[in-house]
Amino acid sequence: MDRRDSFALVTGATSGIGLGIASALADDGERVILVDRSHFDPATITTRGNLVYFEQFDLTHTGDIPDLVQKLVDEYGPITKLVNNAGIHKASLLEHTTEEDWNSVVQINLTVPFLMIKHLIPIMRLAGGGAIVNISSRNAFRSTTGNNAYDTTKSGLLGLTRTAAGELAEDNIRVNAVCPGIISTPMKDEQSTEGRLLKSIHAKLVPLKRYGAVEEIANIVLFLLSDKASFITGSSLVADGGQLACMNNGRLMEIPSLESDNLQTST
Repeated sequence: MDRRDSFALVTGATSGIGLGIASALADDGERVILVDRSHFDPATITTRGNLVYFEQFDLTHTGDIPDLVQKLVDEYGPITKLVNNAGIHKASLLEHTTEEDWNSVVQINLTVPFLMIKHLIPIMRLAGGGAIVNISSRNAFRSTTGNNAYDTTKSGLLGLTRTAAGELAEDNIRVNAVCPGIISTPMKDEQSTEGRLLKSIHAKLVPLKRYGAVEEIANIVLFLLSDKASFITGSSLVADGGQLACMNNGRLMEIPSLESDNLQTST
């Protein structure tokens, strides 16, 4: 199917990595549907004569996802590319994590991607195939304290990616995952002194000595959705500047201390 006759759908698409992916798809000539609970004017995405659509939808209403998918297909046309980007993070130690918080993270980070894939299978199969990219995290491979629900769901998303890839290969539907490390987004670019210090520390832990850019993740997603990646399915691509691969202990000594930066608070 000519991509001008089909659509790419991106969840959690009005900011950060999701918006970067949607913008890159549009610039690459795709017709894109953005799904997010926050209001968004699709005209704010500069495109080259391409069509960008927005559907405001709260993904916590998982029971309505089948109707959402059918509505979008009926209104616009077949969806042959899916990016499961929507995700949330609630930080707390295991003993302080409530069941409500745990379930909310599992719902958005794992159940929603499952449901989006499930209900788009017949659409993609009828269209002759498709491509799916799940946005996981470097933390799928290396957990951190206080991130129990987030890390668990991002690991689970890789399991879903592998299983879906195996089951859907005969339908010419490829499924892969991208696992970003520390990416510079508005959520992370804190203006406080502590926030700047944290960014400095994180950057020194990355062998490439910097945060990743949203555009760098978007480019990976575009590749995996394209025919250039036609023999890649069931894979998980880590994009973290080398942090997972190798820790440079010498650079740890370069991390500024709170005291040396006059950030020590009185107790």
